[in-house]
Amino acid sequence: MRGAFLASSLALYFNLSVASRGERRQTNNGTWSGPLADGGNAWKDAFAKAKQVVSQMTLEEKVNLTTGVGTSSVCAGNTGAVPRFNIPSLCLQDGPAGVRPADFASQFPAQVTVGATWDRELIYERAAALGAEFRGKGIHVALAPVTGGPLGRSPLGGRNWEGFSSDPYLSSVGSYLSVKGFQDKGVVATSKHYAVYEQETKRNPNSPSSAEHPLPISSDVDDATFHETYLPSFVEAVRAGTGAIMCCYNRINGSHGCEDDVSLNQILKGELDYQGYVMSDWFAHWTNEGAALGGMDMTMPGTGFWGVDLVAMVNNGTVPATRLDDMVHRILTPYYALGQDKGFPDVQYNTGGITGDSYLSTNPGNTNVNVQADHYKIIRKIGEDSATLLKNVRTNGGGLPLKKSEFVAVFGQDAGANPDGLLACGSINQCATEHANNGTVSTGGGSGAAFAPYIVTPLEGIQSRTKADSTQVNWMLNDLDLATAKTNAIIADTSIVFTYSYQTEFVDRDNLTLWSNGDALINTVAAECNNTIVVIHSGQQVLMESWINNPNVTAVVFAYYPGQETGNAIASILYGEVNPSGKLPFTLAKSLSDYPPNGIYTENMADPHVVFEEGNLIDYRWFDAKNVTPRFEFGFGMSYTTFSYSGIKLQSTPGKPTDGVQLTKEPFDGKATLYDVAYTVTASVKNTGSVSGCEVAQLYLSYPASQTKQPVRSLRGFDKLCLNKGQTKTATFKLRQKDHAVWDVVRQTWTIPKGVFTVYVGSSSRTLPLKTTFTV
Repeated sequence: MRGAFLASSLALYFNLSVASRGERRQTNNGTWSGPLADGGNAWKDAFAKAKQVVSQMTLEEKVNLTTGVGTSSVCAGNTGAVPRFNIPSLCLQDGPAGVRPADFASQFPAQVTVGATWDRELIYERAAALGAEFRGKGIHVALAPVTGGPLGRSPLGGRNWEGFSSDPYLSSVGSYLSVKGFQDKGVVATSKHYAVYEQETKRNPNSPSSAEHPLPISSDVDDATFHETYLPSFVEAVRAGTGAIMCCYNRINGSHGCEDDVSLNQILKGELDYQGYVMSDWFAHWTNEGAALGGMDMTMPGTGFWGVDLVAMVNNGTVPATRLDDMVHRILTPYYALGQDKGFPDVQYNTGGITGDSYLSTNPGNTNVNVQADHYKIIRKIGEDSATLLKNVRTNGGGLPLKKSEFVAVFGQDAGANPDGLLACGSINQCATEHANNGTVSTGGGSGAAFAPYIVTPLEGIQSRTKADSTQVNWMLNDLDLATAKTNAIIADTSIVFTYSYQTEFVDRDNLTLWSNGDALINTVAAECNNTIVVIHSGQQVLMESWINNPNVTAVVFAYYPGQETGNAIASILYGEVNPSGKLPFTLAKSLSDYPPNGIYTENMADPHVVFEEGNLIDYRWFDAKNVTPRFEFGFGMSYTTFSYSGIKLQSTPGKPTDGVQLTKEPFDGKATLYDVAYTVTASVKNTGSVSGCEVAQLYLSYPASQTKQPVRSLRGFDKLCLNKGQTKTATFKLRQKDHAVWDVVRQTWTIPKGVFTVYVGSSSRTLPLKTTFTV
């Protein structure tokens, strides 16, 4: 009976809340009965230890672990300590691209960059290297990875670059492997931002000091879309055993994200059986009682909420003592499960003194410990293997890889160093304005950025190669001086234009154009040089229509945000030392209007709502459904060699899951479990060119015709193969039960629809030469 009631209430919440404009609040019923942690299948011993310790704690000691100590803490966030049980103040620190801010730590490629490699091993190795650096600095909890929040509903979203991809499947793979990488190094991963956090505009963090504060944007999403598009990345993070999940600034169907009973208690802790804790984003906490009963377990950074108020609420019965115990169980269980109670390093730095010009200052608590090891190797490898070749015309000796030239001209401020120094943009890389010369753009801005111990510029990378063959290299790094650019382009055999688009937390984008006169610079150079190569550093989509079809633009490389080894990585691609193998993790359109409308809500309303009217149809799924031709489709990327596909085979291969740290309790009406393997698909991929190269074989699935709300095709597998010239290898894809299931909003369960499914295999979402079918 309870299951039927819960199913009907969830369906009502999702289906009615989209139309409702009233704010939902968690009410106090005095008998809170939300899901209690028990350690799951993986953390039974750690949970037992946590439970035993918590049973001996005072009320104040318990609350101390749930409440941040304030904005003056040593780390970005610190909990209180419990010295009586040798529990230290837990250190929480940004971010997804490296320890921020910190000295002697690496600046890693952004998540979107490693997403563009489509390489599972690199995704894991990046996270493991990050985890090692966080641990070396004494950080217990890394505020990473970005797990589908944002996913990338709109290309204008300011923080899309922090995620892996706008596709739920690719994002889910990145999330699972990244959680594993961090936590294999003993650092708690924080999967964020849960959930449907898709814009910066009107995110409106709370200000406890303000009596009047505008409500944050409400993401109004239907139940099926939530489960099928925006939840999967978090599901995989939970399956990987993520110790922490960060709740979001935005409201979800009218309810504050950090006190939303449905998404936190009923779905995350209920359906997914999540065993870790939910922490607030910084200043995303809105009410004391609402957050405590709504499913949040830790408030950050700790200014004006919980603390003595939580003590009082437990004492007067507003918040049950069992609820507080559950908060602390959830916080301590991953602490013990990852062995942080034994030999974990002390915090090795103080964020307060590591900003801007005082980066290397000797401030209390900062020991300047060097945690970089040899991580520059993985950083460079990701930069090389993510680079996505979008255009390459080899006629008349042009294009890539570069041949020996007498005169090479390099253009654009993005090719050079910041004239004000490495640290001029501060702790969140926030000095970049449209026409300011800030040097090469190796990362985005905001809390997801990271300091770099050094940055190899593209110009330096090119010069290091041209010394060997005495090529004359000239450069012009002023994007606005088109007259000088023209003069330099006239005498060049090869011109390389570096241009960029900068994205950052706090603001969404107004458009998709290149920054700092980029289009004009490209057109000016290409008008004079018939071998113009364009390199773009951007974490998100840009438009190229004003120059992409210019015959003098012979090659285009999308290089994303590659981190500190930017110049070495791109030089390896340009000179053919590495064959490009990156594939687009999003769709590049011909016009902003080609993407779904209503992407970023900007109207000035007291109670702002954005309705996810497009449902599951974001990015390439929208283009396919609306029959819109993109400039470059999702999954596209060229190589210096060629590949052919043949011999697709599909077999029914029932089998148990081959991964998963923690199990979920997601309802499924099938006979197998939701993560059992159902089918195995194989296809042959042959290198038909003259050089070695790597190819990402991609599998897309179409649902039976009865499933009218499903995309035309959805990514459901990929396999990156490296082949010598003439070599053939087999791409293998495992289709799980969930990979062809849909969410039944009435029965509140996953179910596999009856009918014919079509499986496609190829090199991109629109180049799919192989197909087969199976019937359920």
